[in-house]
Amino acid sequence: MLDVGVIGGGPGGLFLARLLLMRGIAARVHVRERNPVGATFGFGIVFSDRTMSALHAADPETHERIVAASRSWHDMEVRVGGRELRYGGYGFTAVARRVLLDILQEQALASGAQLDHRSEADAAELVAEHQLVVAADGVGSATRDARREAFGTRIEQGSAKFIWYGTTAPMERVTFPFVKTAFGVFAAHTYPYADGLSTFIVETDEQAWRAAGMDVSTERASGPGESDEYSQQLMEQVFADHLNGHPLLVNNSRWANFRLVRNRVWWHDNLVLLGDAAHTAHFSVGSGTKLAMEDAIGLADALGEWGGNGPRTVTPADLAPALKSYEQARRPEVARTQGWAAPSMRWWETFAQRVDRDPERFGFHFLTRTPAISLAGLRRRHPERVAAAESAFALEARELGAAAAGSDTSTAKGRAPHALAFPLRLGETLIRNRMLSVVPPSAAQPAACVARALAGNGLVLADWSSAARRPGLRTGPEAGPVSGGSEEWRTAVREAGLAGALLGAVVDCEEVRAQPQDRLLELPVLVLLLHEPTPDTFTRVVAALPTREAGRQLLIGLRCPEGRPTRQQADRLSACASAAAAAGAAGIHLRLPEPGTATKPAASAGEDQWTVVLELADRLRTESGLPLIIDAVDGWALDAPGHAADNWPARLHTALVAGRVDAVASWPLALSPC
Repeated sequence: MLDVGVIGGGPGGLFLARLLLMRGIAARVHVRERNPVGATFGFGIVFSDRTMSALHAADPETHERIVAASRSWHDMEVRVGGRELRYGGYGFTAVARRVLLDILQEQALASGAQLDHRSEADAAELVAEHQLVVAADGVGSATRDARREAFGTRIEQGSAKFIWYGTTAPMERVTFPFVKTAFGVFAAHTYPYADGLSTFIVETDEQAWRAAGMDVSTERASGPGESDEYSQQLMEQVFADHLNGHPLLVNNSRWANFRLVRNRVWWHDNLVLLGDAAHTAHFSVGSGTKLAMEDAIGLADALGEWGGNGPRTVTPADLAPALKSYEQARRPEVARTQGWAAPSMRWWETFAQRVDRDPERFGFHFLTRTPAISLAGLRRRHPERVAAAESAFALEARELGAAAAGSDTSTAKGRAPHALAFPLRLGETLIRNRMLSVVPPSAAQPAACVARALAGNGLVLADWSSAARRPGLRTGPEAGPVSGGSEEWRTAVREAGLAGALLGAVVDCEEVRAQPQDRLLELPVLVLLLHEPTPDTFTRVVAALPTREAGRQLLIGLRCPEGRPTRQQADRLSACASAAAAAGAAGIHLRLPEPGTATKPAASAGEDQWTVVLELADRLRTESGLPLIIDAVDGWALDAPGHAADNWPARLHTALVAGRVDAVASWPLALSPC
């Protein structure tokens, strides 16, 4: 049996010690914890029903003790704009961190573990003393950081500020109050974990944090174990309506930025990472404790399958199969959680930009910040809330004016019509629906545009961009050079109008001067496509356009970067969109990367590419104040419903109702590779 050393006496390390000894995998487990007995930071810890089931399967006795000391609930509440919106169908269990540690310490000791507090662990010495060493020393793991190259450690810092409190205010469920102040907007994640006690985590952006003077108070409260009392008192005032006279409780409570930890590998020789030392996921989708205890189960399972009754002398090479199996089993689940947590973290970084929206649509935006639950799943859990968000969207869309002929926004089979069926206003122009089509260059491009208008699209765009004309990037019978003189396009505009649609074109900003001016004059909508996002380009190009007597709607066209945009890329695109809005743009067309140009993965492991694109679209739309058109896959209307995830009609409906985008550019019936 193994001789194991554990660095870190948190829940993950203690639970692993218990499992290894209980299952007879280890003869000795020595846990070293740097803090004194009874020291803990934080308040309550949340587990999902799924995690509780895993704990029960691994260790029924420990599970029973946790359940007896915990609180459970099955719904949550969003408080925004004077409304309290209840959402049911969520199962969670919370327990005091101090109580959980007491239970796990007692269980580990009862199984025979050796536990030393106030013990500084030297990993270099421990790997020689023990056959296996487990680094469970948290997000700031010194053990991992001393071997960053071996583990391939990457740490990213979020932009939002957060601080952990407790409170005696009675909370019956997980509750999210959003509060506007003179400094900015603050929000809280609060949930009960014991009788008369709740966790109360506050988040805000750096601008509000600095405006309130909490950058100064954070610097002053920098001593070990010290709490920021100024912030405590200020947050009691900010959330007074939700605390109902109860105080906020502190325990090493200071503002911080969330750190996202990833490692290329989780083990090196006979040293293996566990919990936050290996990976982190934002607390808005679960706790690091949950992942750490699930890691403990996974590592114990892998070592058990490997065989704890092996030779007395165990080399790193002997352990390699078990450690590899542990990582292979756990990494997909961790990647999935991180894939949900990443967009959730970014949602919490930017919630202040959305807090003035209709409360029902704000709540729907909150629910759909990750792809964890499909639209069908949301309808099953809380149909009234989804219907209310759809009604708010429909009311806002109908206030734009009556839809043009051909639009159908009537309710079918008791369900709201698809969001694409509602009218959209671009500047002073009302479009009958939110379905757009981009027609590639061809010898018969004007006729093809009219055909798309007759098929029901509210706006049809002839693609005159250089990318569309590039050989190899467009295929099919329509591919070819741009054709048609001013008379052909004048006729096409008239015939499209008779079908209730508008006709426009996509033109490179760099090529506007080279376009036949009479042809440009015929089209009521132009999308000016920027290949190099610089804020002043759109303004300069607009000034060079010929004047159209009947007026014309100008949109800025931006290309979505391949993969996940860096912060710098997203900042540049946002600056371009805002500058275009100031110059009179009527909207944004966010185009996907050019086919065949990708040189890096579409998104990080566990992330959904559609979610990545929607995040960028949402930011551009929110910060510029312009309606946004987004590209989508052709043939989306033929996508069959799925069981675990949304099909394309559901994805697009969700994006529009939530307010992330305003229209979709694609051909809904023609299938193409995607």
